[in-house]
Amino acid sequence: MRGLLICHSNSQALARLCIRPCTSFAQSRGVHDSYLPSGRGGRSSFSGVVATVFGPTGFIGLSVVNHLAAIGSSLVLPYRGTFERVQRHKLMSDLGQMHVREMFNSNASDDRVRELIEHSNVVVNLIGSTKPYRFYSMEEVNVTWPTRLAQLVAEKNDGTRLIHLSRLNCHSDEARKHSEILKQNFEAEQNLKEIYPGSTIVRCSSVHGKYDKFTTFWLSPRNLILFLPPGWVSLGGESTIIQPVCVSDVAEGVARLARHPDAPGQTFEFVGPDRFTLNEFLEYVYNCLGRDYYPEIVKLVLFLKKKHFKSLNNSHHNNITTTIMTSQMQTTDRTTGAPGLLELGISPVAYEEKRDNIIRKYVTNPLLHQVNEESQPMPTVQH
Repeated sequence: MRGLLICHSNSQALARLCIRPCTSFAQSRGVHDSYLPSGRGGRSSFSGVVATVFGPTGFIGLSVVNHLAAIGSSLVLPYRGTFERVQRHKLMSDLGQMHVREMFNSNASDDRVRELIEHSNVVVNLIGSTKPYRFYSMEEVNVTWPTRLAQLVAEKNDGTRLIHLSRLNCHSDEARKHSEILKQNFEAEQNLKEIYPGSTIVRCSSVHGKYDKFTTFWLSPRNLILFLPPGWVSLGGESTIIQPVCVSDVAEGVARLARHPDAPGQTFEFVGPDRFTLNEFLEYVYNCLGRDYYPEIVKLVLFLKKKHFKSLNNSHHNNITTTIMTSQMQTTDRTTGAPGLLELGISPVAYEEKRDNIIRKYVTNPLLHQVNEESQPMPTVQH
């Protein structure tokens, strides 16, 4: 069953060999009858996991909630905004197993956060930002909030698992010099390890999936004029090697870490199975959309830039698109040898297998016709 922690005995043996247990973290939570797993497995059973998921309405959060619910977890989902943002979450879990808590944001008081994690034995932090907002700066979201959360989880002193989602390459000194996002993620990791050594860090490469922010970034009419050939070459597309990972693989990995006995105190790196240059990736995606994509979309972008983008040339939002995100996308994906999806018994899905599901929405554009089914396979580079 896909929702189980380790699918078969070979995967379980592999996970035991490749993941080094953390001896400095002791499980001190008292065992109560309500925490004992029951049932045959699946959504109508109880896995023993009571998880509070911060950031459940995001792109990754939606998939993480689905995978946690699939193994029979009891979920607490804090959200901000209207109830419509969590309506589709209710279908993922059995009746009474999901509790949505409204009116939450990263500036909430400590008492409010304590209330949300009081009865949980797993806390998952998926809150992060690639740009500042009106009421939140990037540092408040990426550094201050996870630090506060680690302090509050440490106060419980009952062995609660804290799983924090971070970014690949934040360990690299050179990458942090060019990316403020990686710099903040690395600082948050260091704070978590210092405050709560039992924290589980999950570093992800760029995540792809339906309505993702990876493919959308390159195909958005707002950004496309910067990256059309030979634009991406000048941005380092020929030398930048990427290894995007599927969102369902990330979500399943997080669900398995919630129950893995050796996960506390470890750092995991989730990457896709294939490595290819940014130049090759963009050529592949544009070729899938058809060659008539080039001239028509350039005309559209030039028109929009002339008519509507003048007021954004000096705006803060425009600077985010052209500096922070651009530098982030130019970073070559490098791993440190930490355990990843394979050690958890998960075979990562290639981008090419999810291609149609990701770019299908762009075919509805009247300027496009259909996905090019005769496109060449995506070339890969060696490690």
